[in-house]
Amino acid sequence: MAVLPKYQLEELFEAGDLMTEGTLGDFIDSAYNPVLVAGVDIQLTTVSTPSGDTITISSTGGSVTGLTTTGTSGPATLNSGTGILNIPIYSNGSFGDYTNLTPTLEDFPGSANPNIPQGSTFSNQTFVEMMNRMLYPTLNPTLIPPSNSFTLSLADGSVGGSFNEIGKVHVIGDIVLASTFDEGSIDPQYTALSDKRSGLPNAYNYTGGGGIPTPLASTLLTNSTSNTVDYTIIQGYNNWTSFVSYDEGVQPKNSIGGNFDFPLAAGDTNIITQSIIGVYPPFATTVSINTLTKQPLQSMTSPTGDPEANWIYVGVVSEPFGGVGKQKIDIPDVWEAITGVDQFSSFSASWFAVPLTSFTQSAVTQTIQGNSVNYTRYTHNGTQNGARRLRFKTS
Repeated sequence: MAVLPKYQLEELFEAGDLMTEGTLGDFIDSAYNPVLVAGVDIQLTTVSTPSGDTITISSTGGSVTGLTTTGTSGPATLNSGTGILNIPIYSNGSFGDYTNLTPTLEDFPGSANPNIPQGSTFSNQTFVEMMNRMLYPTLNPTLIPPSNSFTLSLADGSVGGSFNEIGKVHVIGDIVLASTFDEGSIDPQYTALSDKRSGLPNAYNYTGGGGIPTPLASTLLTNSTSNTVDYTIIQGYNNWTSFVSYDEGVQPKNSIGGNFDFPLAAGDTNIITQSIIGVYPPFATTVSINTLTKQPLQSMTSPTGDPEANWIYVGVVSEPFGGVGKQKIDIPDVWEAITGVDQFSSFSASWFAVPLTSFTQSAVTQTIQGNSVNYTRYTHNGTQNGARRLRFKTS
């Protein structure tokens, strides 16, 4: 007897007919089984079991991969067949969890940032969990460590890296040290308690002359201080330093809420050094043939190993016709030894050597910041010369 369609069963109830054993069976069969119709070159075969029917769809040609299962007995298995696809009909819709203890062979979908790293295994993973593993990789934040900046300024306008005359006195408050602190970052923050890599600062630490107070307790991101006693510039590098002490940071988190790396322990930033370089100025007859004018300050040594770093560049005025006066340059004795002189040619836009012996050397003194300092004077001893630009070289 053919199974009545659902609409015919509904018409029986609407007509007031009594439910019989046959109509009840029809109702059960039609409620649990789909209506499948065989097509061209397709055959349908039904096998009934206590837990449901298995409908087999057969094809007359080609190769079909079949998924075979029975009722609700467990996870589906994938089998190869020829022309047969077994479709299970389940009464409760449960497919179970996925388990695979064989390590995966390669990164998925790629090695740059794999969702599933090579060698992964899975146990009791639901369909949703497996899809999340494939589609949504675990991402880690970028961790930027904390840092600080440090500047030095003097009341005369000098800043770190510039020159001061040796012996210059900076009175209380002239030397200003300023520091800033950057807590770094956790980017993206995800679920971390803060997007900062470290905690707040707890102290600013300084070293250097002038009675600089240190350490200075502070939780602010900026700090400044100044000298509490007079400070006199010495020859060479006058150094001041700064570093910041900070508190422990929070635990960074990845994109799925797990711990990534570790909280940054309390510590100190790198030490930054700022310097004022103490030098003596050269002098030259740049304005008048009978007056030696102080020249701009420059390095007296070549710490980088580049001898040109402390070559002395001066311009001198013309020597008068038949008058008294020769071109002169005064160089401090503490300067590196002078080994040669060049003159600039405006015609060729290049330098050419002139004999160092064309200058007579003599001992003189100059008063620098109230102190008498030994210099060597280089006086031109040749025939009358016009205005020119010279450079005194060191080895």
